[in-house]
Amino acid sequence: MRRCLELILVMVVVAVSFAQPAQAQVTPDQKAAAEALFDKGINLMRQGEYAQACAYLEQSQSVERGIGTMLWLAQCYSKLGRTASAWALYREAASAAQAEGQAERAQQGAEAAAQLEPQLAKLAVLVPPAAQVSGLEIFRNGTPVASAVWGVMIPVDPGPQKIEARAPNYQVWAHTESVARNGQLSITVPPLTGVAGPQPVAAAPTAPETTAPAPVAAHASTSEPSSSGSTQRTIALVTGTVGVIGLGLGSYFGVRAASKNSDAHDACPDRECSPGGFQLHEQAQDSATLSNVFVIGGAALLGTGIVLYFTAPKKETTTVSLQGLPGGAQLSVAGRL
Repeated sequence: MRRCLELILVMVVVAVSFAQPAQAQVTPDQKAAAEALFDKGINLMRQGEYAQACAYLEQSQSVERGIGTMLWLAQCYSKLGRTASAWALYREAASAAQAEGQAERAQQGAEAAAQLEPQLAKLAVLVPPAAQVSGLEIFRNGTPVASAVWGVMIPVDPGPQKIEARAPNYQVWAHTESVARNGQLSITVPPLTGVAGPQPVAAAPTAPETTAPAPVAAHASTSEPSSSGSTQRTIALVTGTVGVIGLGLGSYFGVRAASKNSDAHDACPDRECSPGGFQLHEQAQDSATLSNVFVIGGAALLGTGIVLYFTAPKKETTTVSLQGLPGGAQLSVAGRL
């Protein structure tokens, strides 16, 4: 058992070492790509193409987070009428700038957020006690709504608001209603309708009492392999095999991420990046993420398989004896591993 634990520890260390490259600091190539995306977004904003501009700025922010990008993206959201998204991002930019000692940007973000606040649309999802069944989950436009904000007016972007309520053994409830800019809306979740389950099985009739037979003596001995041990070892082998496959896939995607990142660098010289370069950069990020997932998951599955295999029970021998006694009988059970 001690050797198993040591092996699992080694595999976890290997998995962490594989995951480190995706968590490293932004590379110069990524900085160049982020700035190229940023410049493209700003140019589109100046042309009034706000939907496309916001998309480029969002990509730039995903590559490298920056206070300046936050402020421009918040302004872009505001131009699209996404007042709550703009307000929240202005506040985030102000807090980040304040923490980094950038007083001018902090003031800019705070003032812009304050100007938007009176225009915010707000929504409250009301969940009365009668509707709060076990396992209840509330979603707004596909995003979970935490129970801590049930009944609280929160800022939302104006437009349709689809509220869904889900719980095990209950039908899904959904309702869509629009909220206007500077408006307030409350949506109440009703008690959910239960889903009909299987009918209970009727109890078997009780057998009539009969006269007890004369006392007898019996002895039986059985020796058979434990089915649970065999099943556990089979599961262990399958789990370990899947873990090895996961480690192999993780290695493959790690090599692919490095290759795509190199190709992206070649496609984006002198801080200018073609559309193909952006695509290569996104493919490199996706491959790095998949590498981390497969390596960590594969190591965990392989370790689990090893532990399951060596802890499976072995063959068991059981002896059962029944001996008649005056006025009754005595049952004896003995076993050994």
